[in-house]
Amino acid sequence: MKKSIGKVTALLVVLTMLASACAQKEPAAGGNEGAKQGKLELTMMLPSYNPEQMPANSSVLQLLEEKTNTELTVSWVPSSTYTDKLSATIASGELPKTFVALEPKASYIVNAVRSGMFWEIGPYLESYPNLSRMSDVVLQNVSIDGKVYGVYRERDLSRFGLMIRQDWLDNLGMQPPKTIDELYNVLKAFTTDDPDKNGKPDTIGLAVGMQGNNIAGFKDILVYMGGPNEWELIDGQLVPAHMTEAYMETMKFYKRLYDENIMNKDFAIVQDGRSVMNKGQAGLWIDNMLDGKGIEDNIKKIMPDAKINLLNRIAGPKGERARAGAGFLGMYMIPKTSVQTEDELKQILAYFDRVSEEDIQNLMKYGVEGKQFTIENGTYTPSEDQKLRAEITDGNQFMVLQDKVVNYGTELEQLSTQLFIDNATIAVSNPASPFISNTEIEKGKEISKIIADATVKFIMGQVNEQDWEREVDKWLQSGGSKIIEEMNAEYAKLGQQ
Repeated sequence: MKKSIGKVTALLVVLTMLASACAQKEPAAGGNEGAKQGKLELTMMLPSYNPEQMPANSSVLQLLEEKTNTELTVSWVPSSTYTDKLSATIASGELPKTFVALEPKASYIVNAVRSGMFWEIGPYLESYPNLSRMSDVVLQNVSIDGKVYGVYRERDLSRFGLMIRQDWLDNLGMQPPKTIDELYNVLKAFTTDDPDKNGKPDTIGLAVGMQGNNIAGFKDILVYMGGPNEWELIDGQLVPAHMTEAYMETMKFYKRLYDENIMNKDFAIVQDGRSVMNKGQAGLWIDNMLDGKGIEDNIKKIMPDAKINLLNRIAGPKGERARAGAGFLGMYMIPKTSVQTEDELKQILAYFDRVSEEDIQNLMKYGVEGKQFTIENGTYTPSEDQKLRAEITDGNQFMVLQDKVVNYGTELEQLSTQLFIDNATIAVSNPASPFISNTEIEKGKEISKIIADATVKFIMGQVNEQDWEREVDKWLQSGGSKIIEEMNAEYAKLGQQ
């Protein structure tokens, strides 16, 4: 039996080497000179978020290939099935030369990295003018066992903030809130003081819904309250957010809003709290500030005078703070089974470096001027030709750095860009982001539901503080203690380097 397995393994190795040899038709490049060495043939797998995929003959794609001296072969996979498809593809070993890993620390990715399947690209980044500009914080966030195995796709470090009905504030003669106490007072007035001036008690302060197991806005209020972003470093030890005093204070804050009818009482079964805002029923939504324009557009359909304003600075016990995100949305990984030489690796990294130039950043964001859009007298106008617009579909999936994208958006969209930059100066990061707990990978999503359910029940008054403590103990006994132990072991090993 062992001899048979050995023969099969040997055959697979030979076939893999033959396939790779056939695939490498062009001479590879070294260092950041890759773009000068012949055309790069690059296969990639990307998620698609639209019903219709970018056509292979897209003028945008053709210009991207021309600018990067690359022949791209793109395999698009619907975002709803992308993770399952990627997992199966990695298991098969038949990988393109690069692909996007939306969840770089999913178990199947981590296990594949530890088996030696992917190139470690961290040491190469400093050789490329654009890739060398990547954020050290974000590189730590995407790292696995302290090493970087992919080129991350940049997102603003902190996009979270408040989207508030400015017209309601104006009707009530109130100023935008700047502290937690002022925030409560505004939300209370939005509920009790007839902010829409229709003479009916039909408004609430805060729109709330569920985002998976998470209560929309809860993590942001927690940070405003002086609490941590997922984990807190206390006396040299990493402690999960739900075991901090600030978490209890945040639950009590939400319970007060719930008890006083200041938030929608059906929040636990609302899948998208923006729907409450869109109907003109609530005065505040807390999440990604990019939601602001869409919310305002929807409210204006029924209330033409509605106006949304964006706020990002709310002061609490530790001053003005904002919750940081990961700073990326997936990363491009390069398999050693498909890219077998360092020269070809460098040529692919040169492609990603070129993609991060200003002209290509804007190409993949907006398309080709004169086709997908026009600019006249400084005014940006997207094409109404559906065929032309289809050619830029999911163009942002090709993007790496996005720091040189021109903002042609509305006043509200341009404000969000300014506040994202400001947020970065007060952002509270997750100190445990660089670390991996094997138990968290295996059990984290399952046992996190214990805390999520108990949080909802506390807000609704179905459990008290003693019950809450019992649920925390249940989480600890179900694997939480092991997660804490493993996270701190990683911190001790990697965090001190």
